[in-house]
Amino acid sequence: MARTADHEQRRRQVAEALMAVVGERGLARTTLADVADHAGVSIGLVQRYFRSKAQLLRFGVEHMYHRAEQRLREVSDGPVPVASVRDWLDRATETLLPLDDERVRELTVWLEFLPAALADPEMLRMHQETTRTLADALTDALEAAVRAGELPADRDPRAEAVALIACIDGLTLHHLVTAEPFTAEAVRTALTTHLDRLFTAPESPPTP
Repeated sequence: MARTADHEQRRRQVAEALMAVVGERGLARTTLADVADHAGVSIGLVQRYFRSKAQLLRFGVEHMYHRAEQRLREVSDGPVPVASVRDWLDRATETLLPLDDERVRELTVWLEFLPAALADPEMLRMHQETTRTLADALTDALEAAVRAGELPADRDPRAEAVALIACIDGLTLHHLVTAEPFTAEAVRTALTTHLDRLFTAPESPPTP
């Protein structure tokens, strides 16, 4: 059991090093030797766990998505109670934005990985599966909001979940690449505004 735990710890150590190096140098300029050096281990150890750069990249993607899923679970299971579906959505979706150093690094790497995923069927599968899982979770939350009377009944939960993911991804891209006017505060406000509009009932037509 201890050997398995040590094995997994080593793999996570290498994955963290991969994230750091890709975030600093870009994916194209990252080598196994760079990752080994940053992790403080031999390149032979890295190659023992990952026989190719492609295998390492796949594990890095999986590691990155796992951390995002952990943050979402912590919103539901953490010490601060969730007051409503809208409260959960506010807090959960904010965890997906690059609003601290750790998430900036992860999502910078995410932007580097996306083109690689288009050329790697396994990475593409992981990305698509993770995105579907997120869409399912948001859809479930929005359906619960409709049942609770928090969300107007005319909303399509699946369509709104997809739109919400697109909004988050767009804000992430512009915050990381464009900067002004997409500051951290601006993207947080934009996400809140999107949810405000989503949860606001349409105005009744004027009485003739």
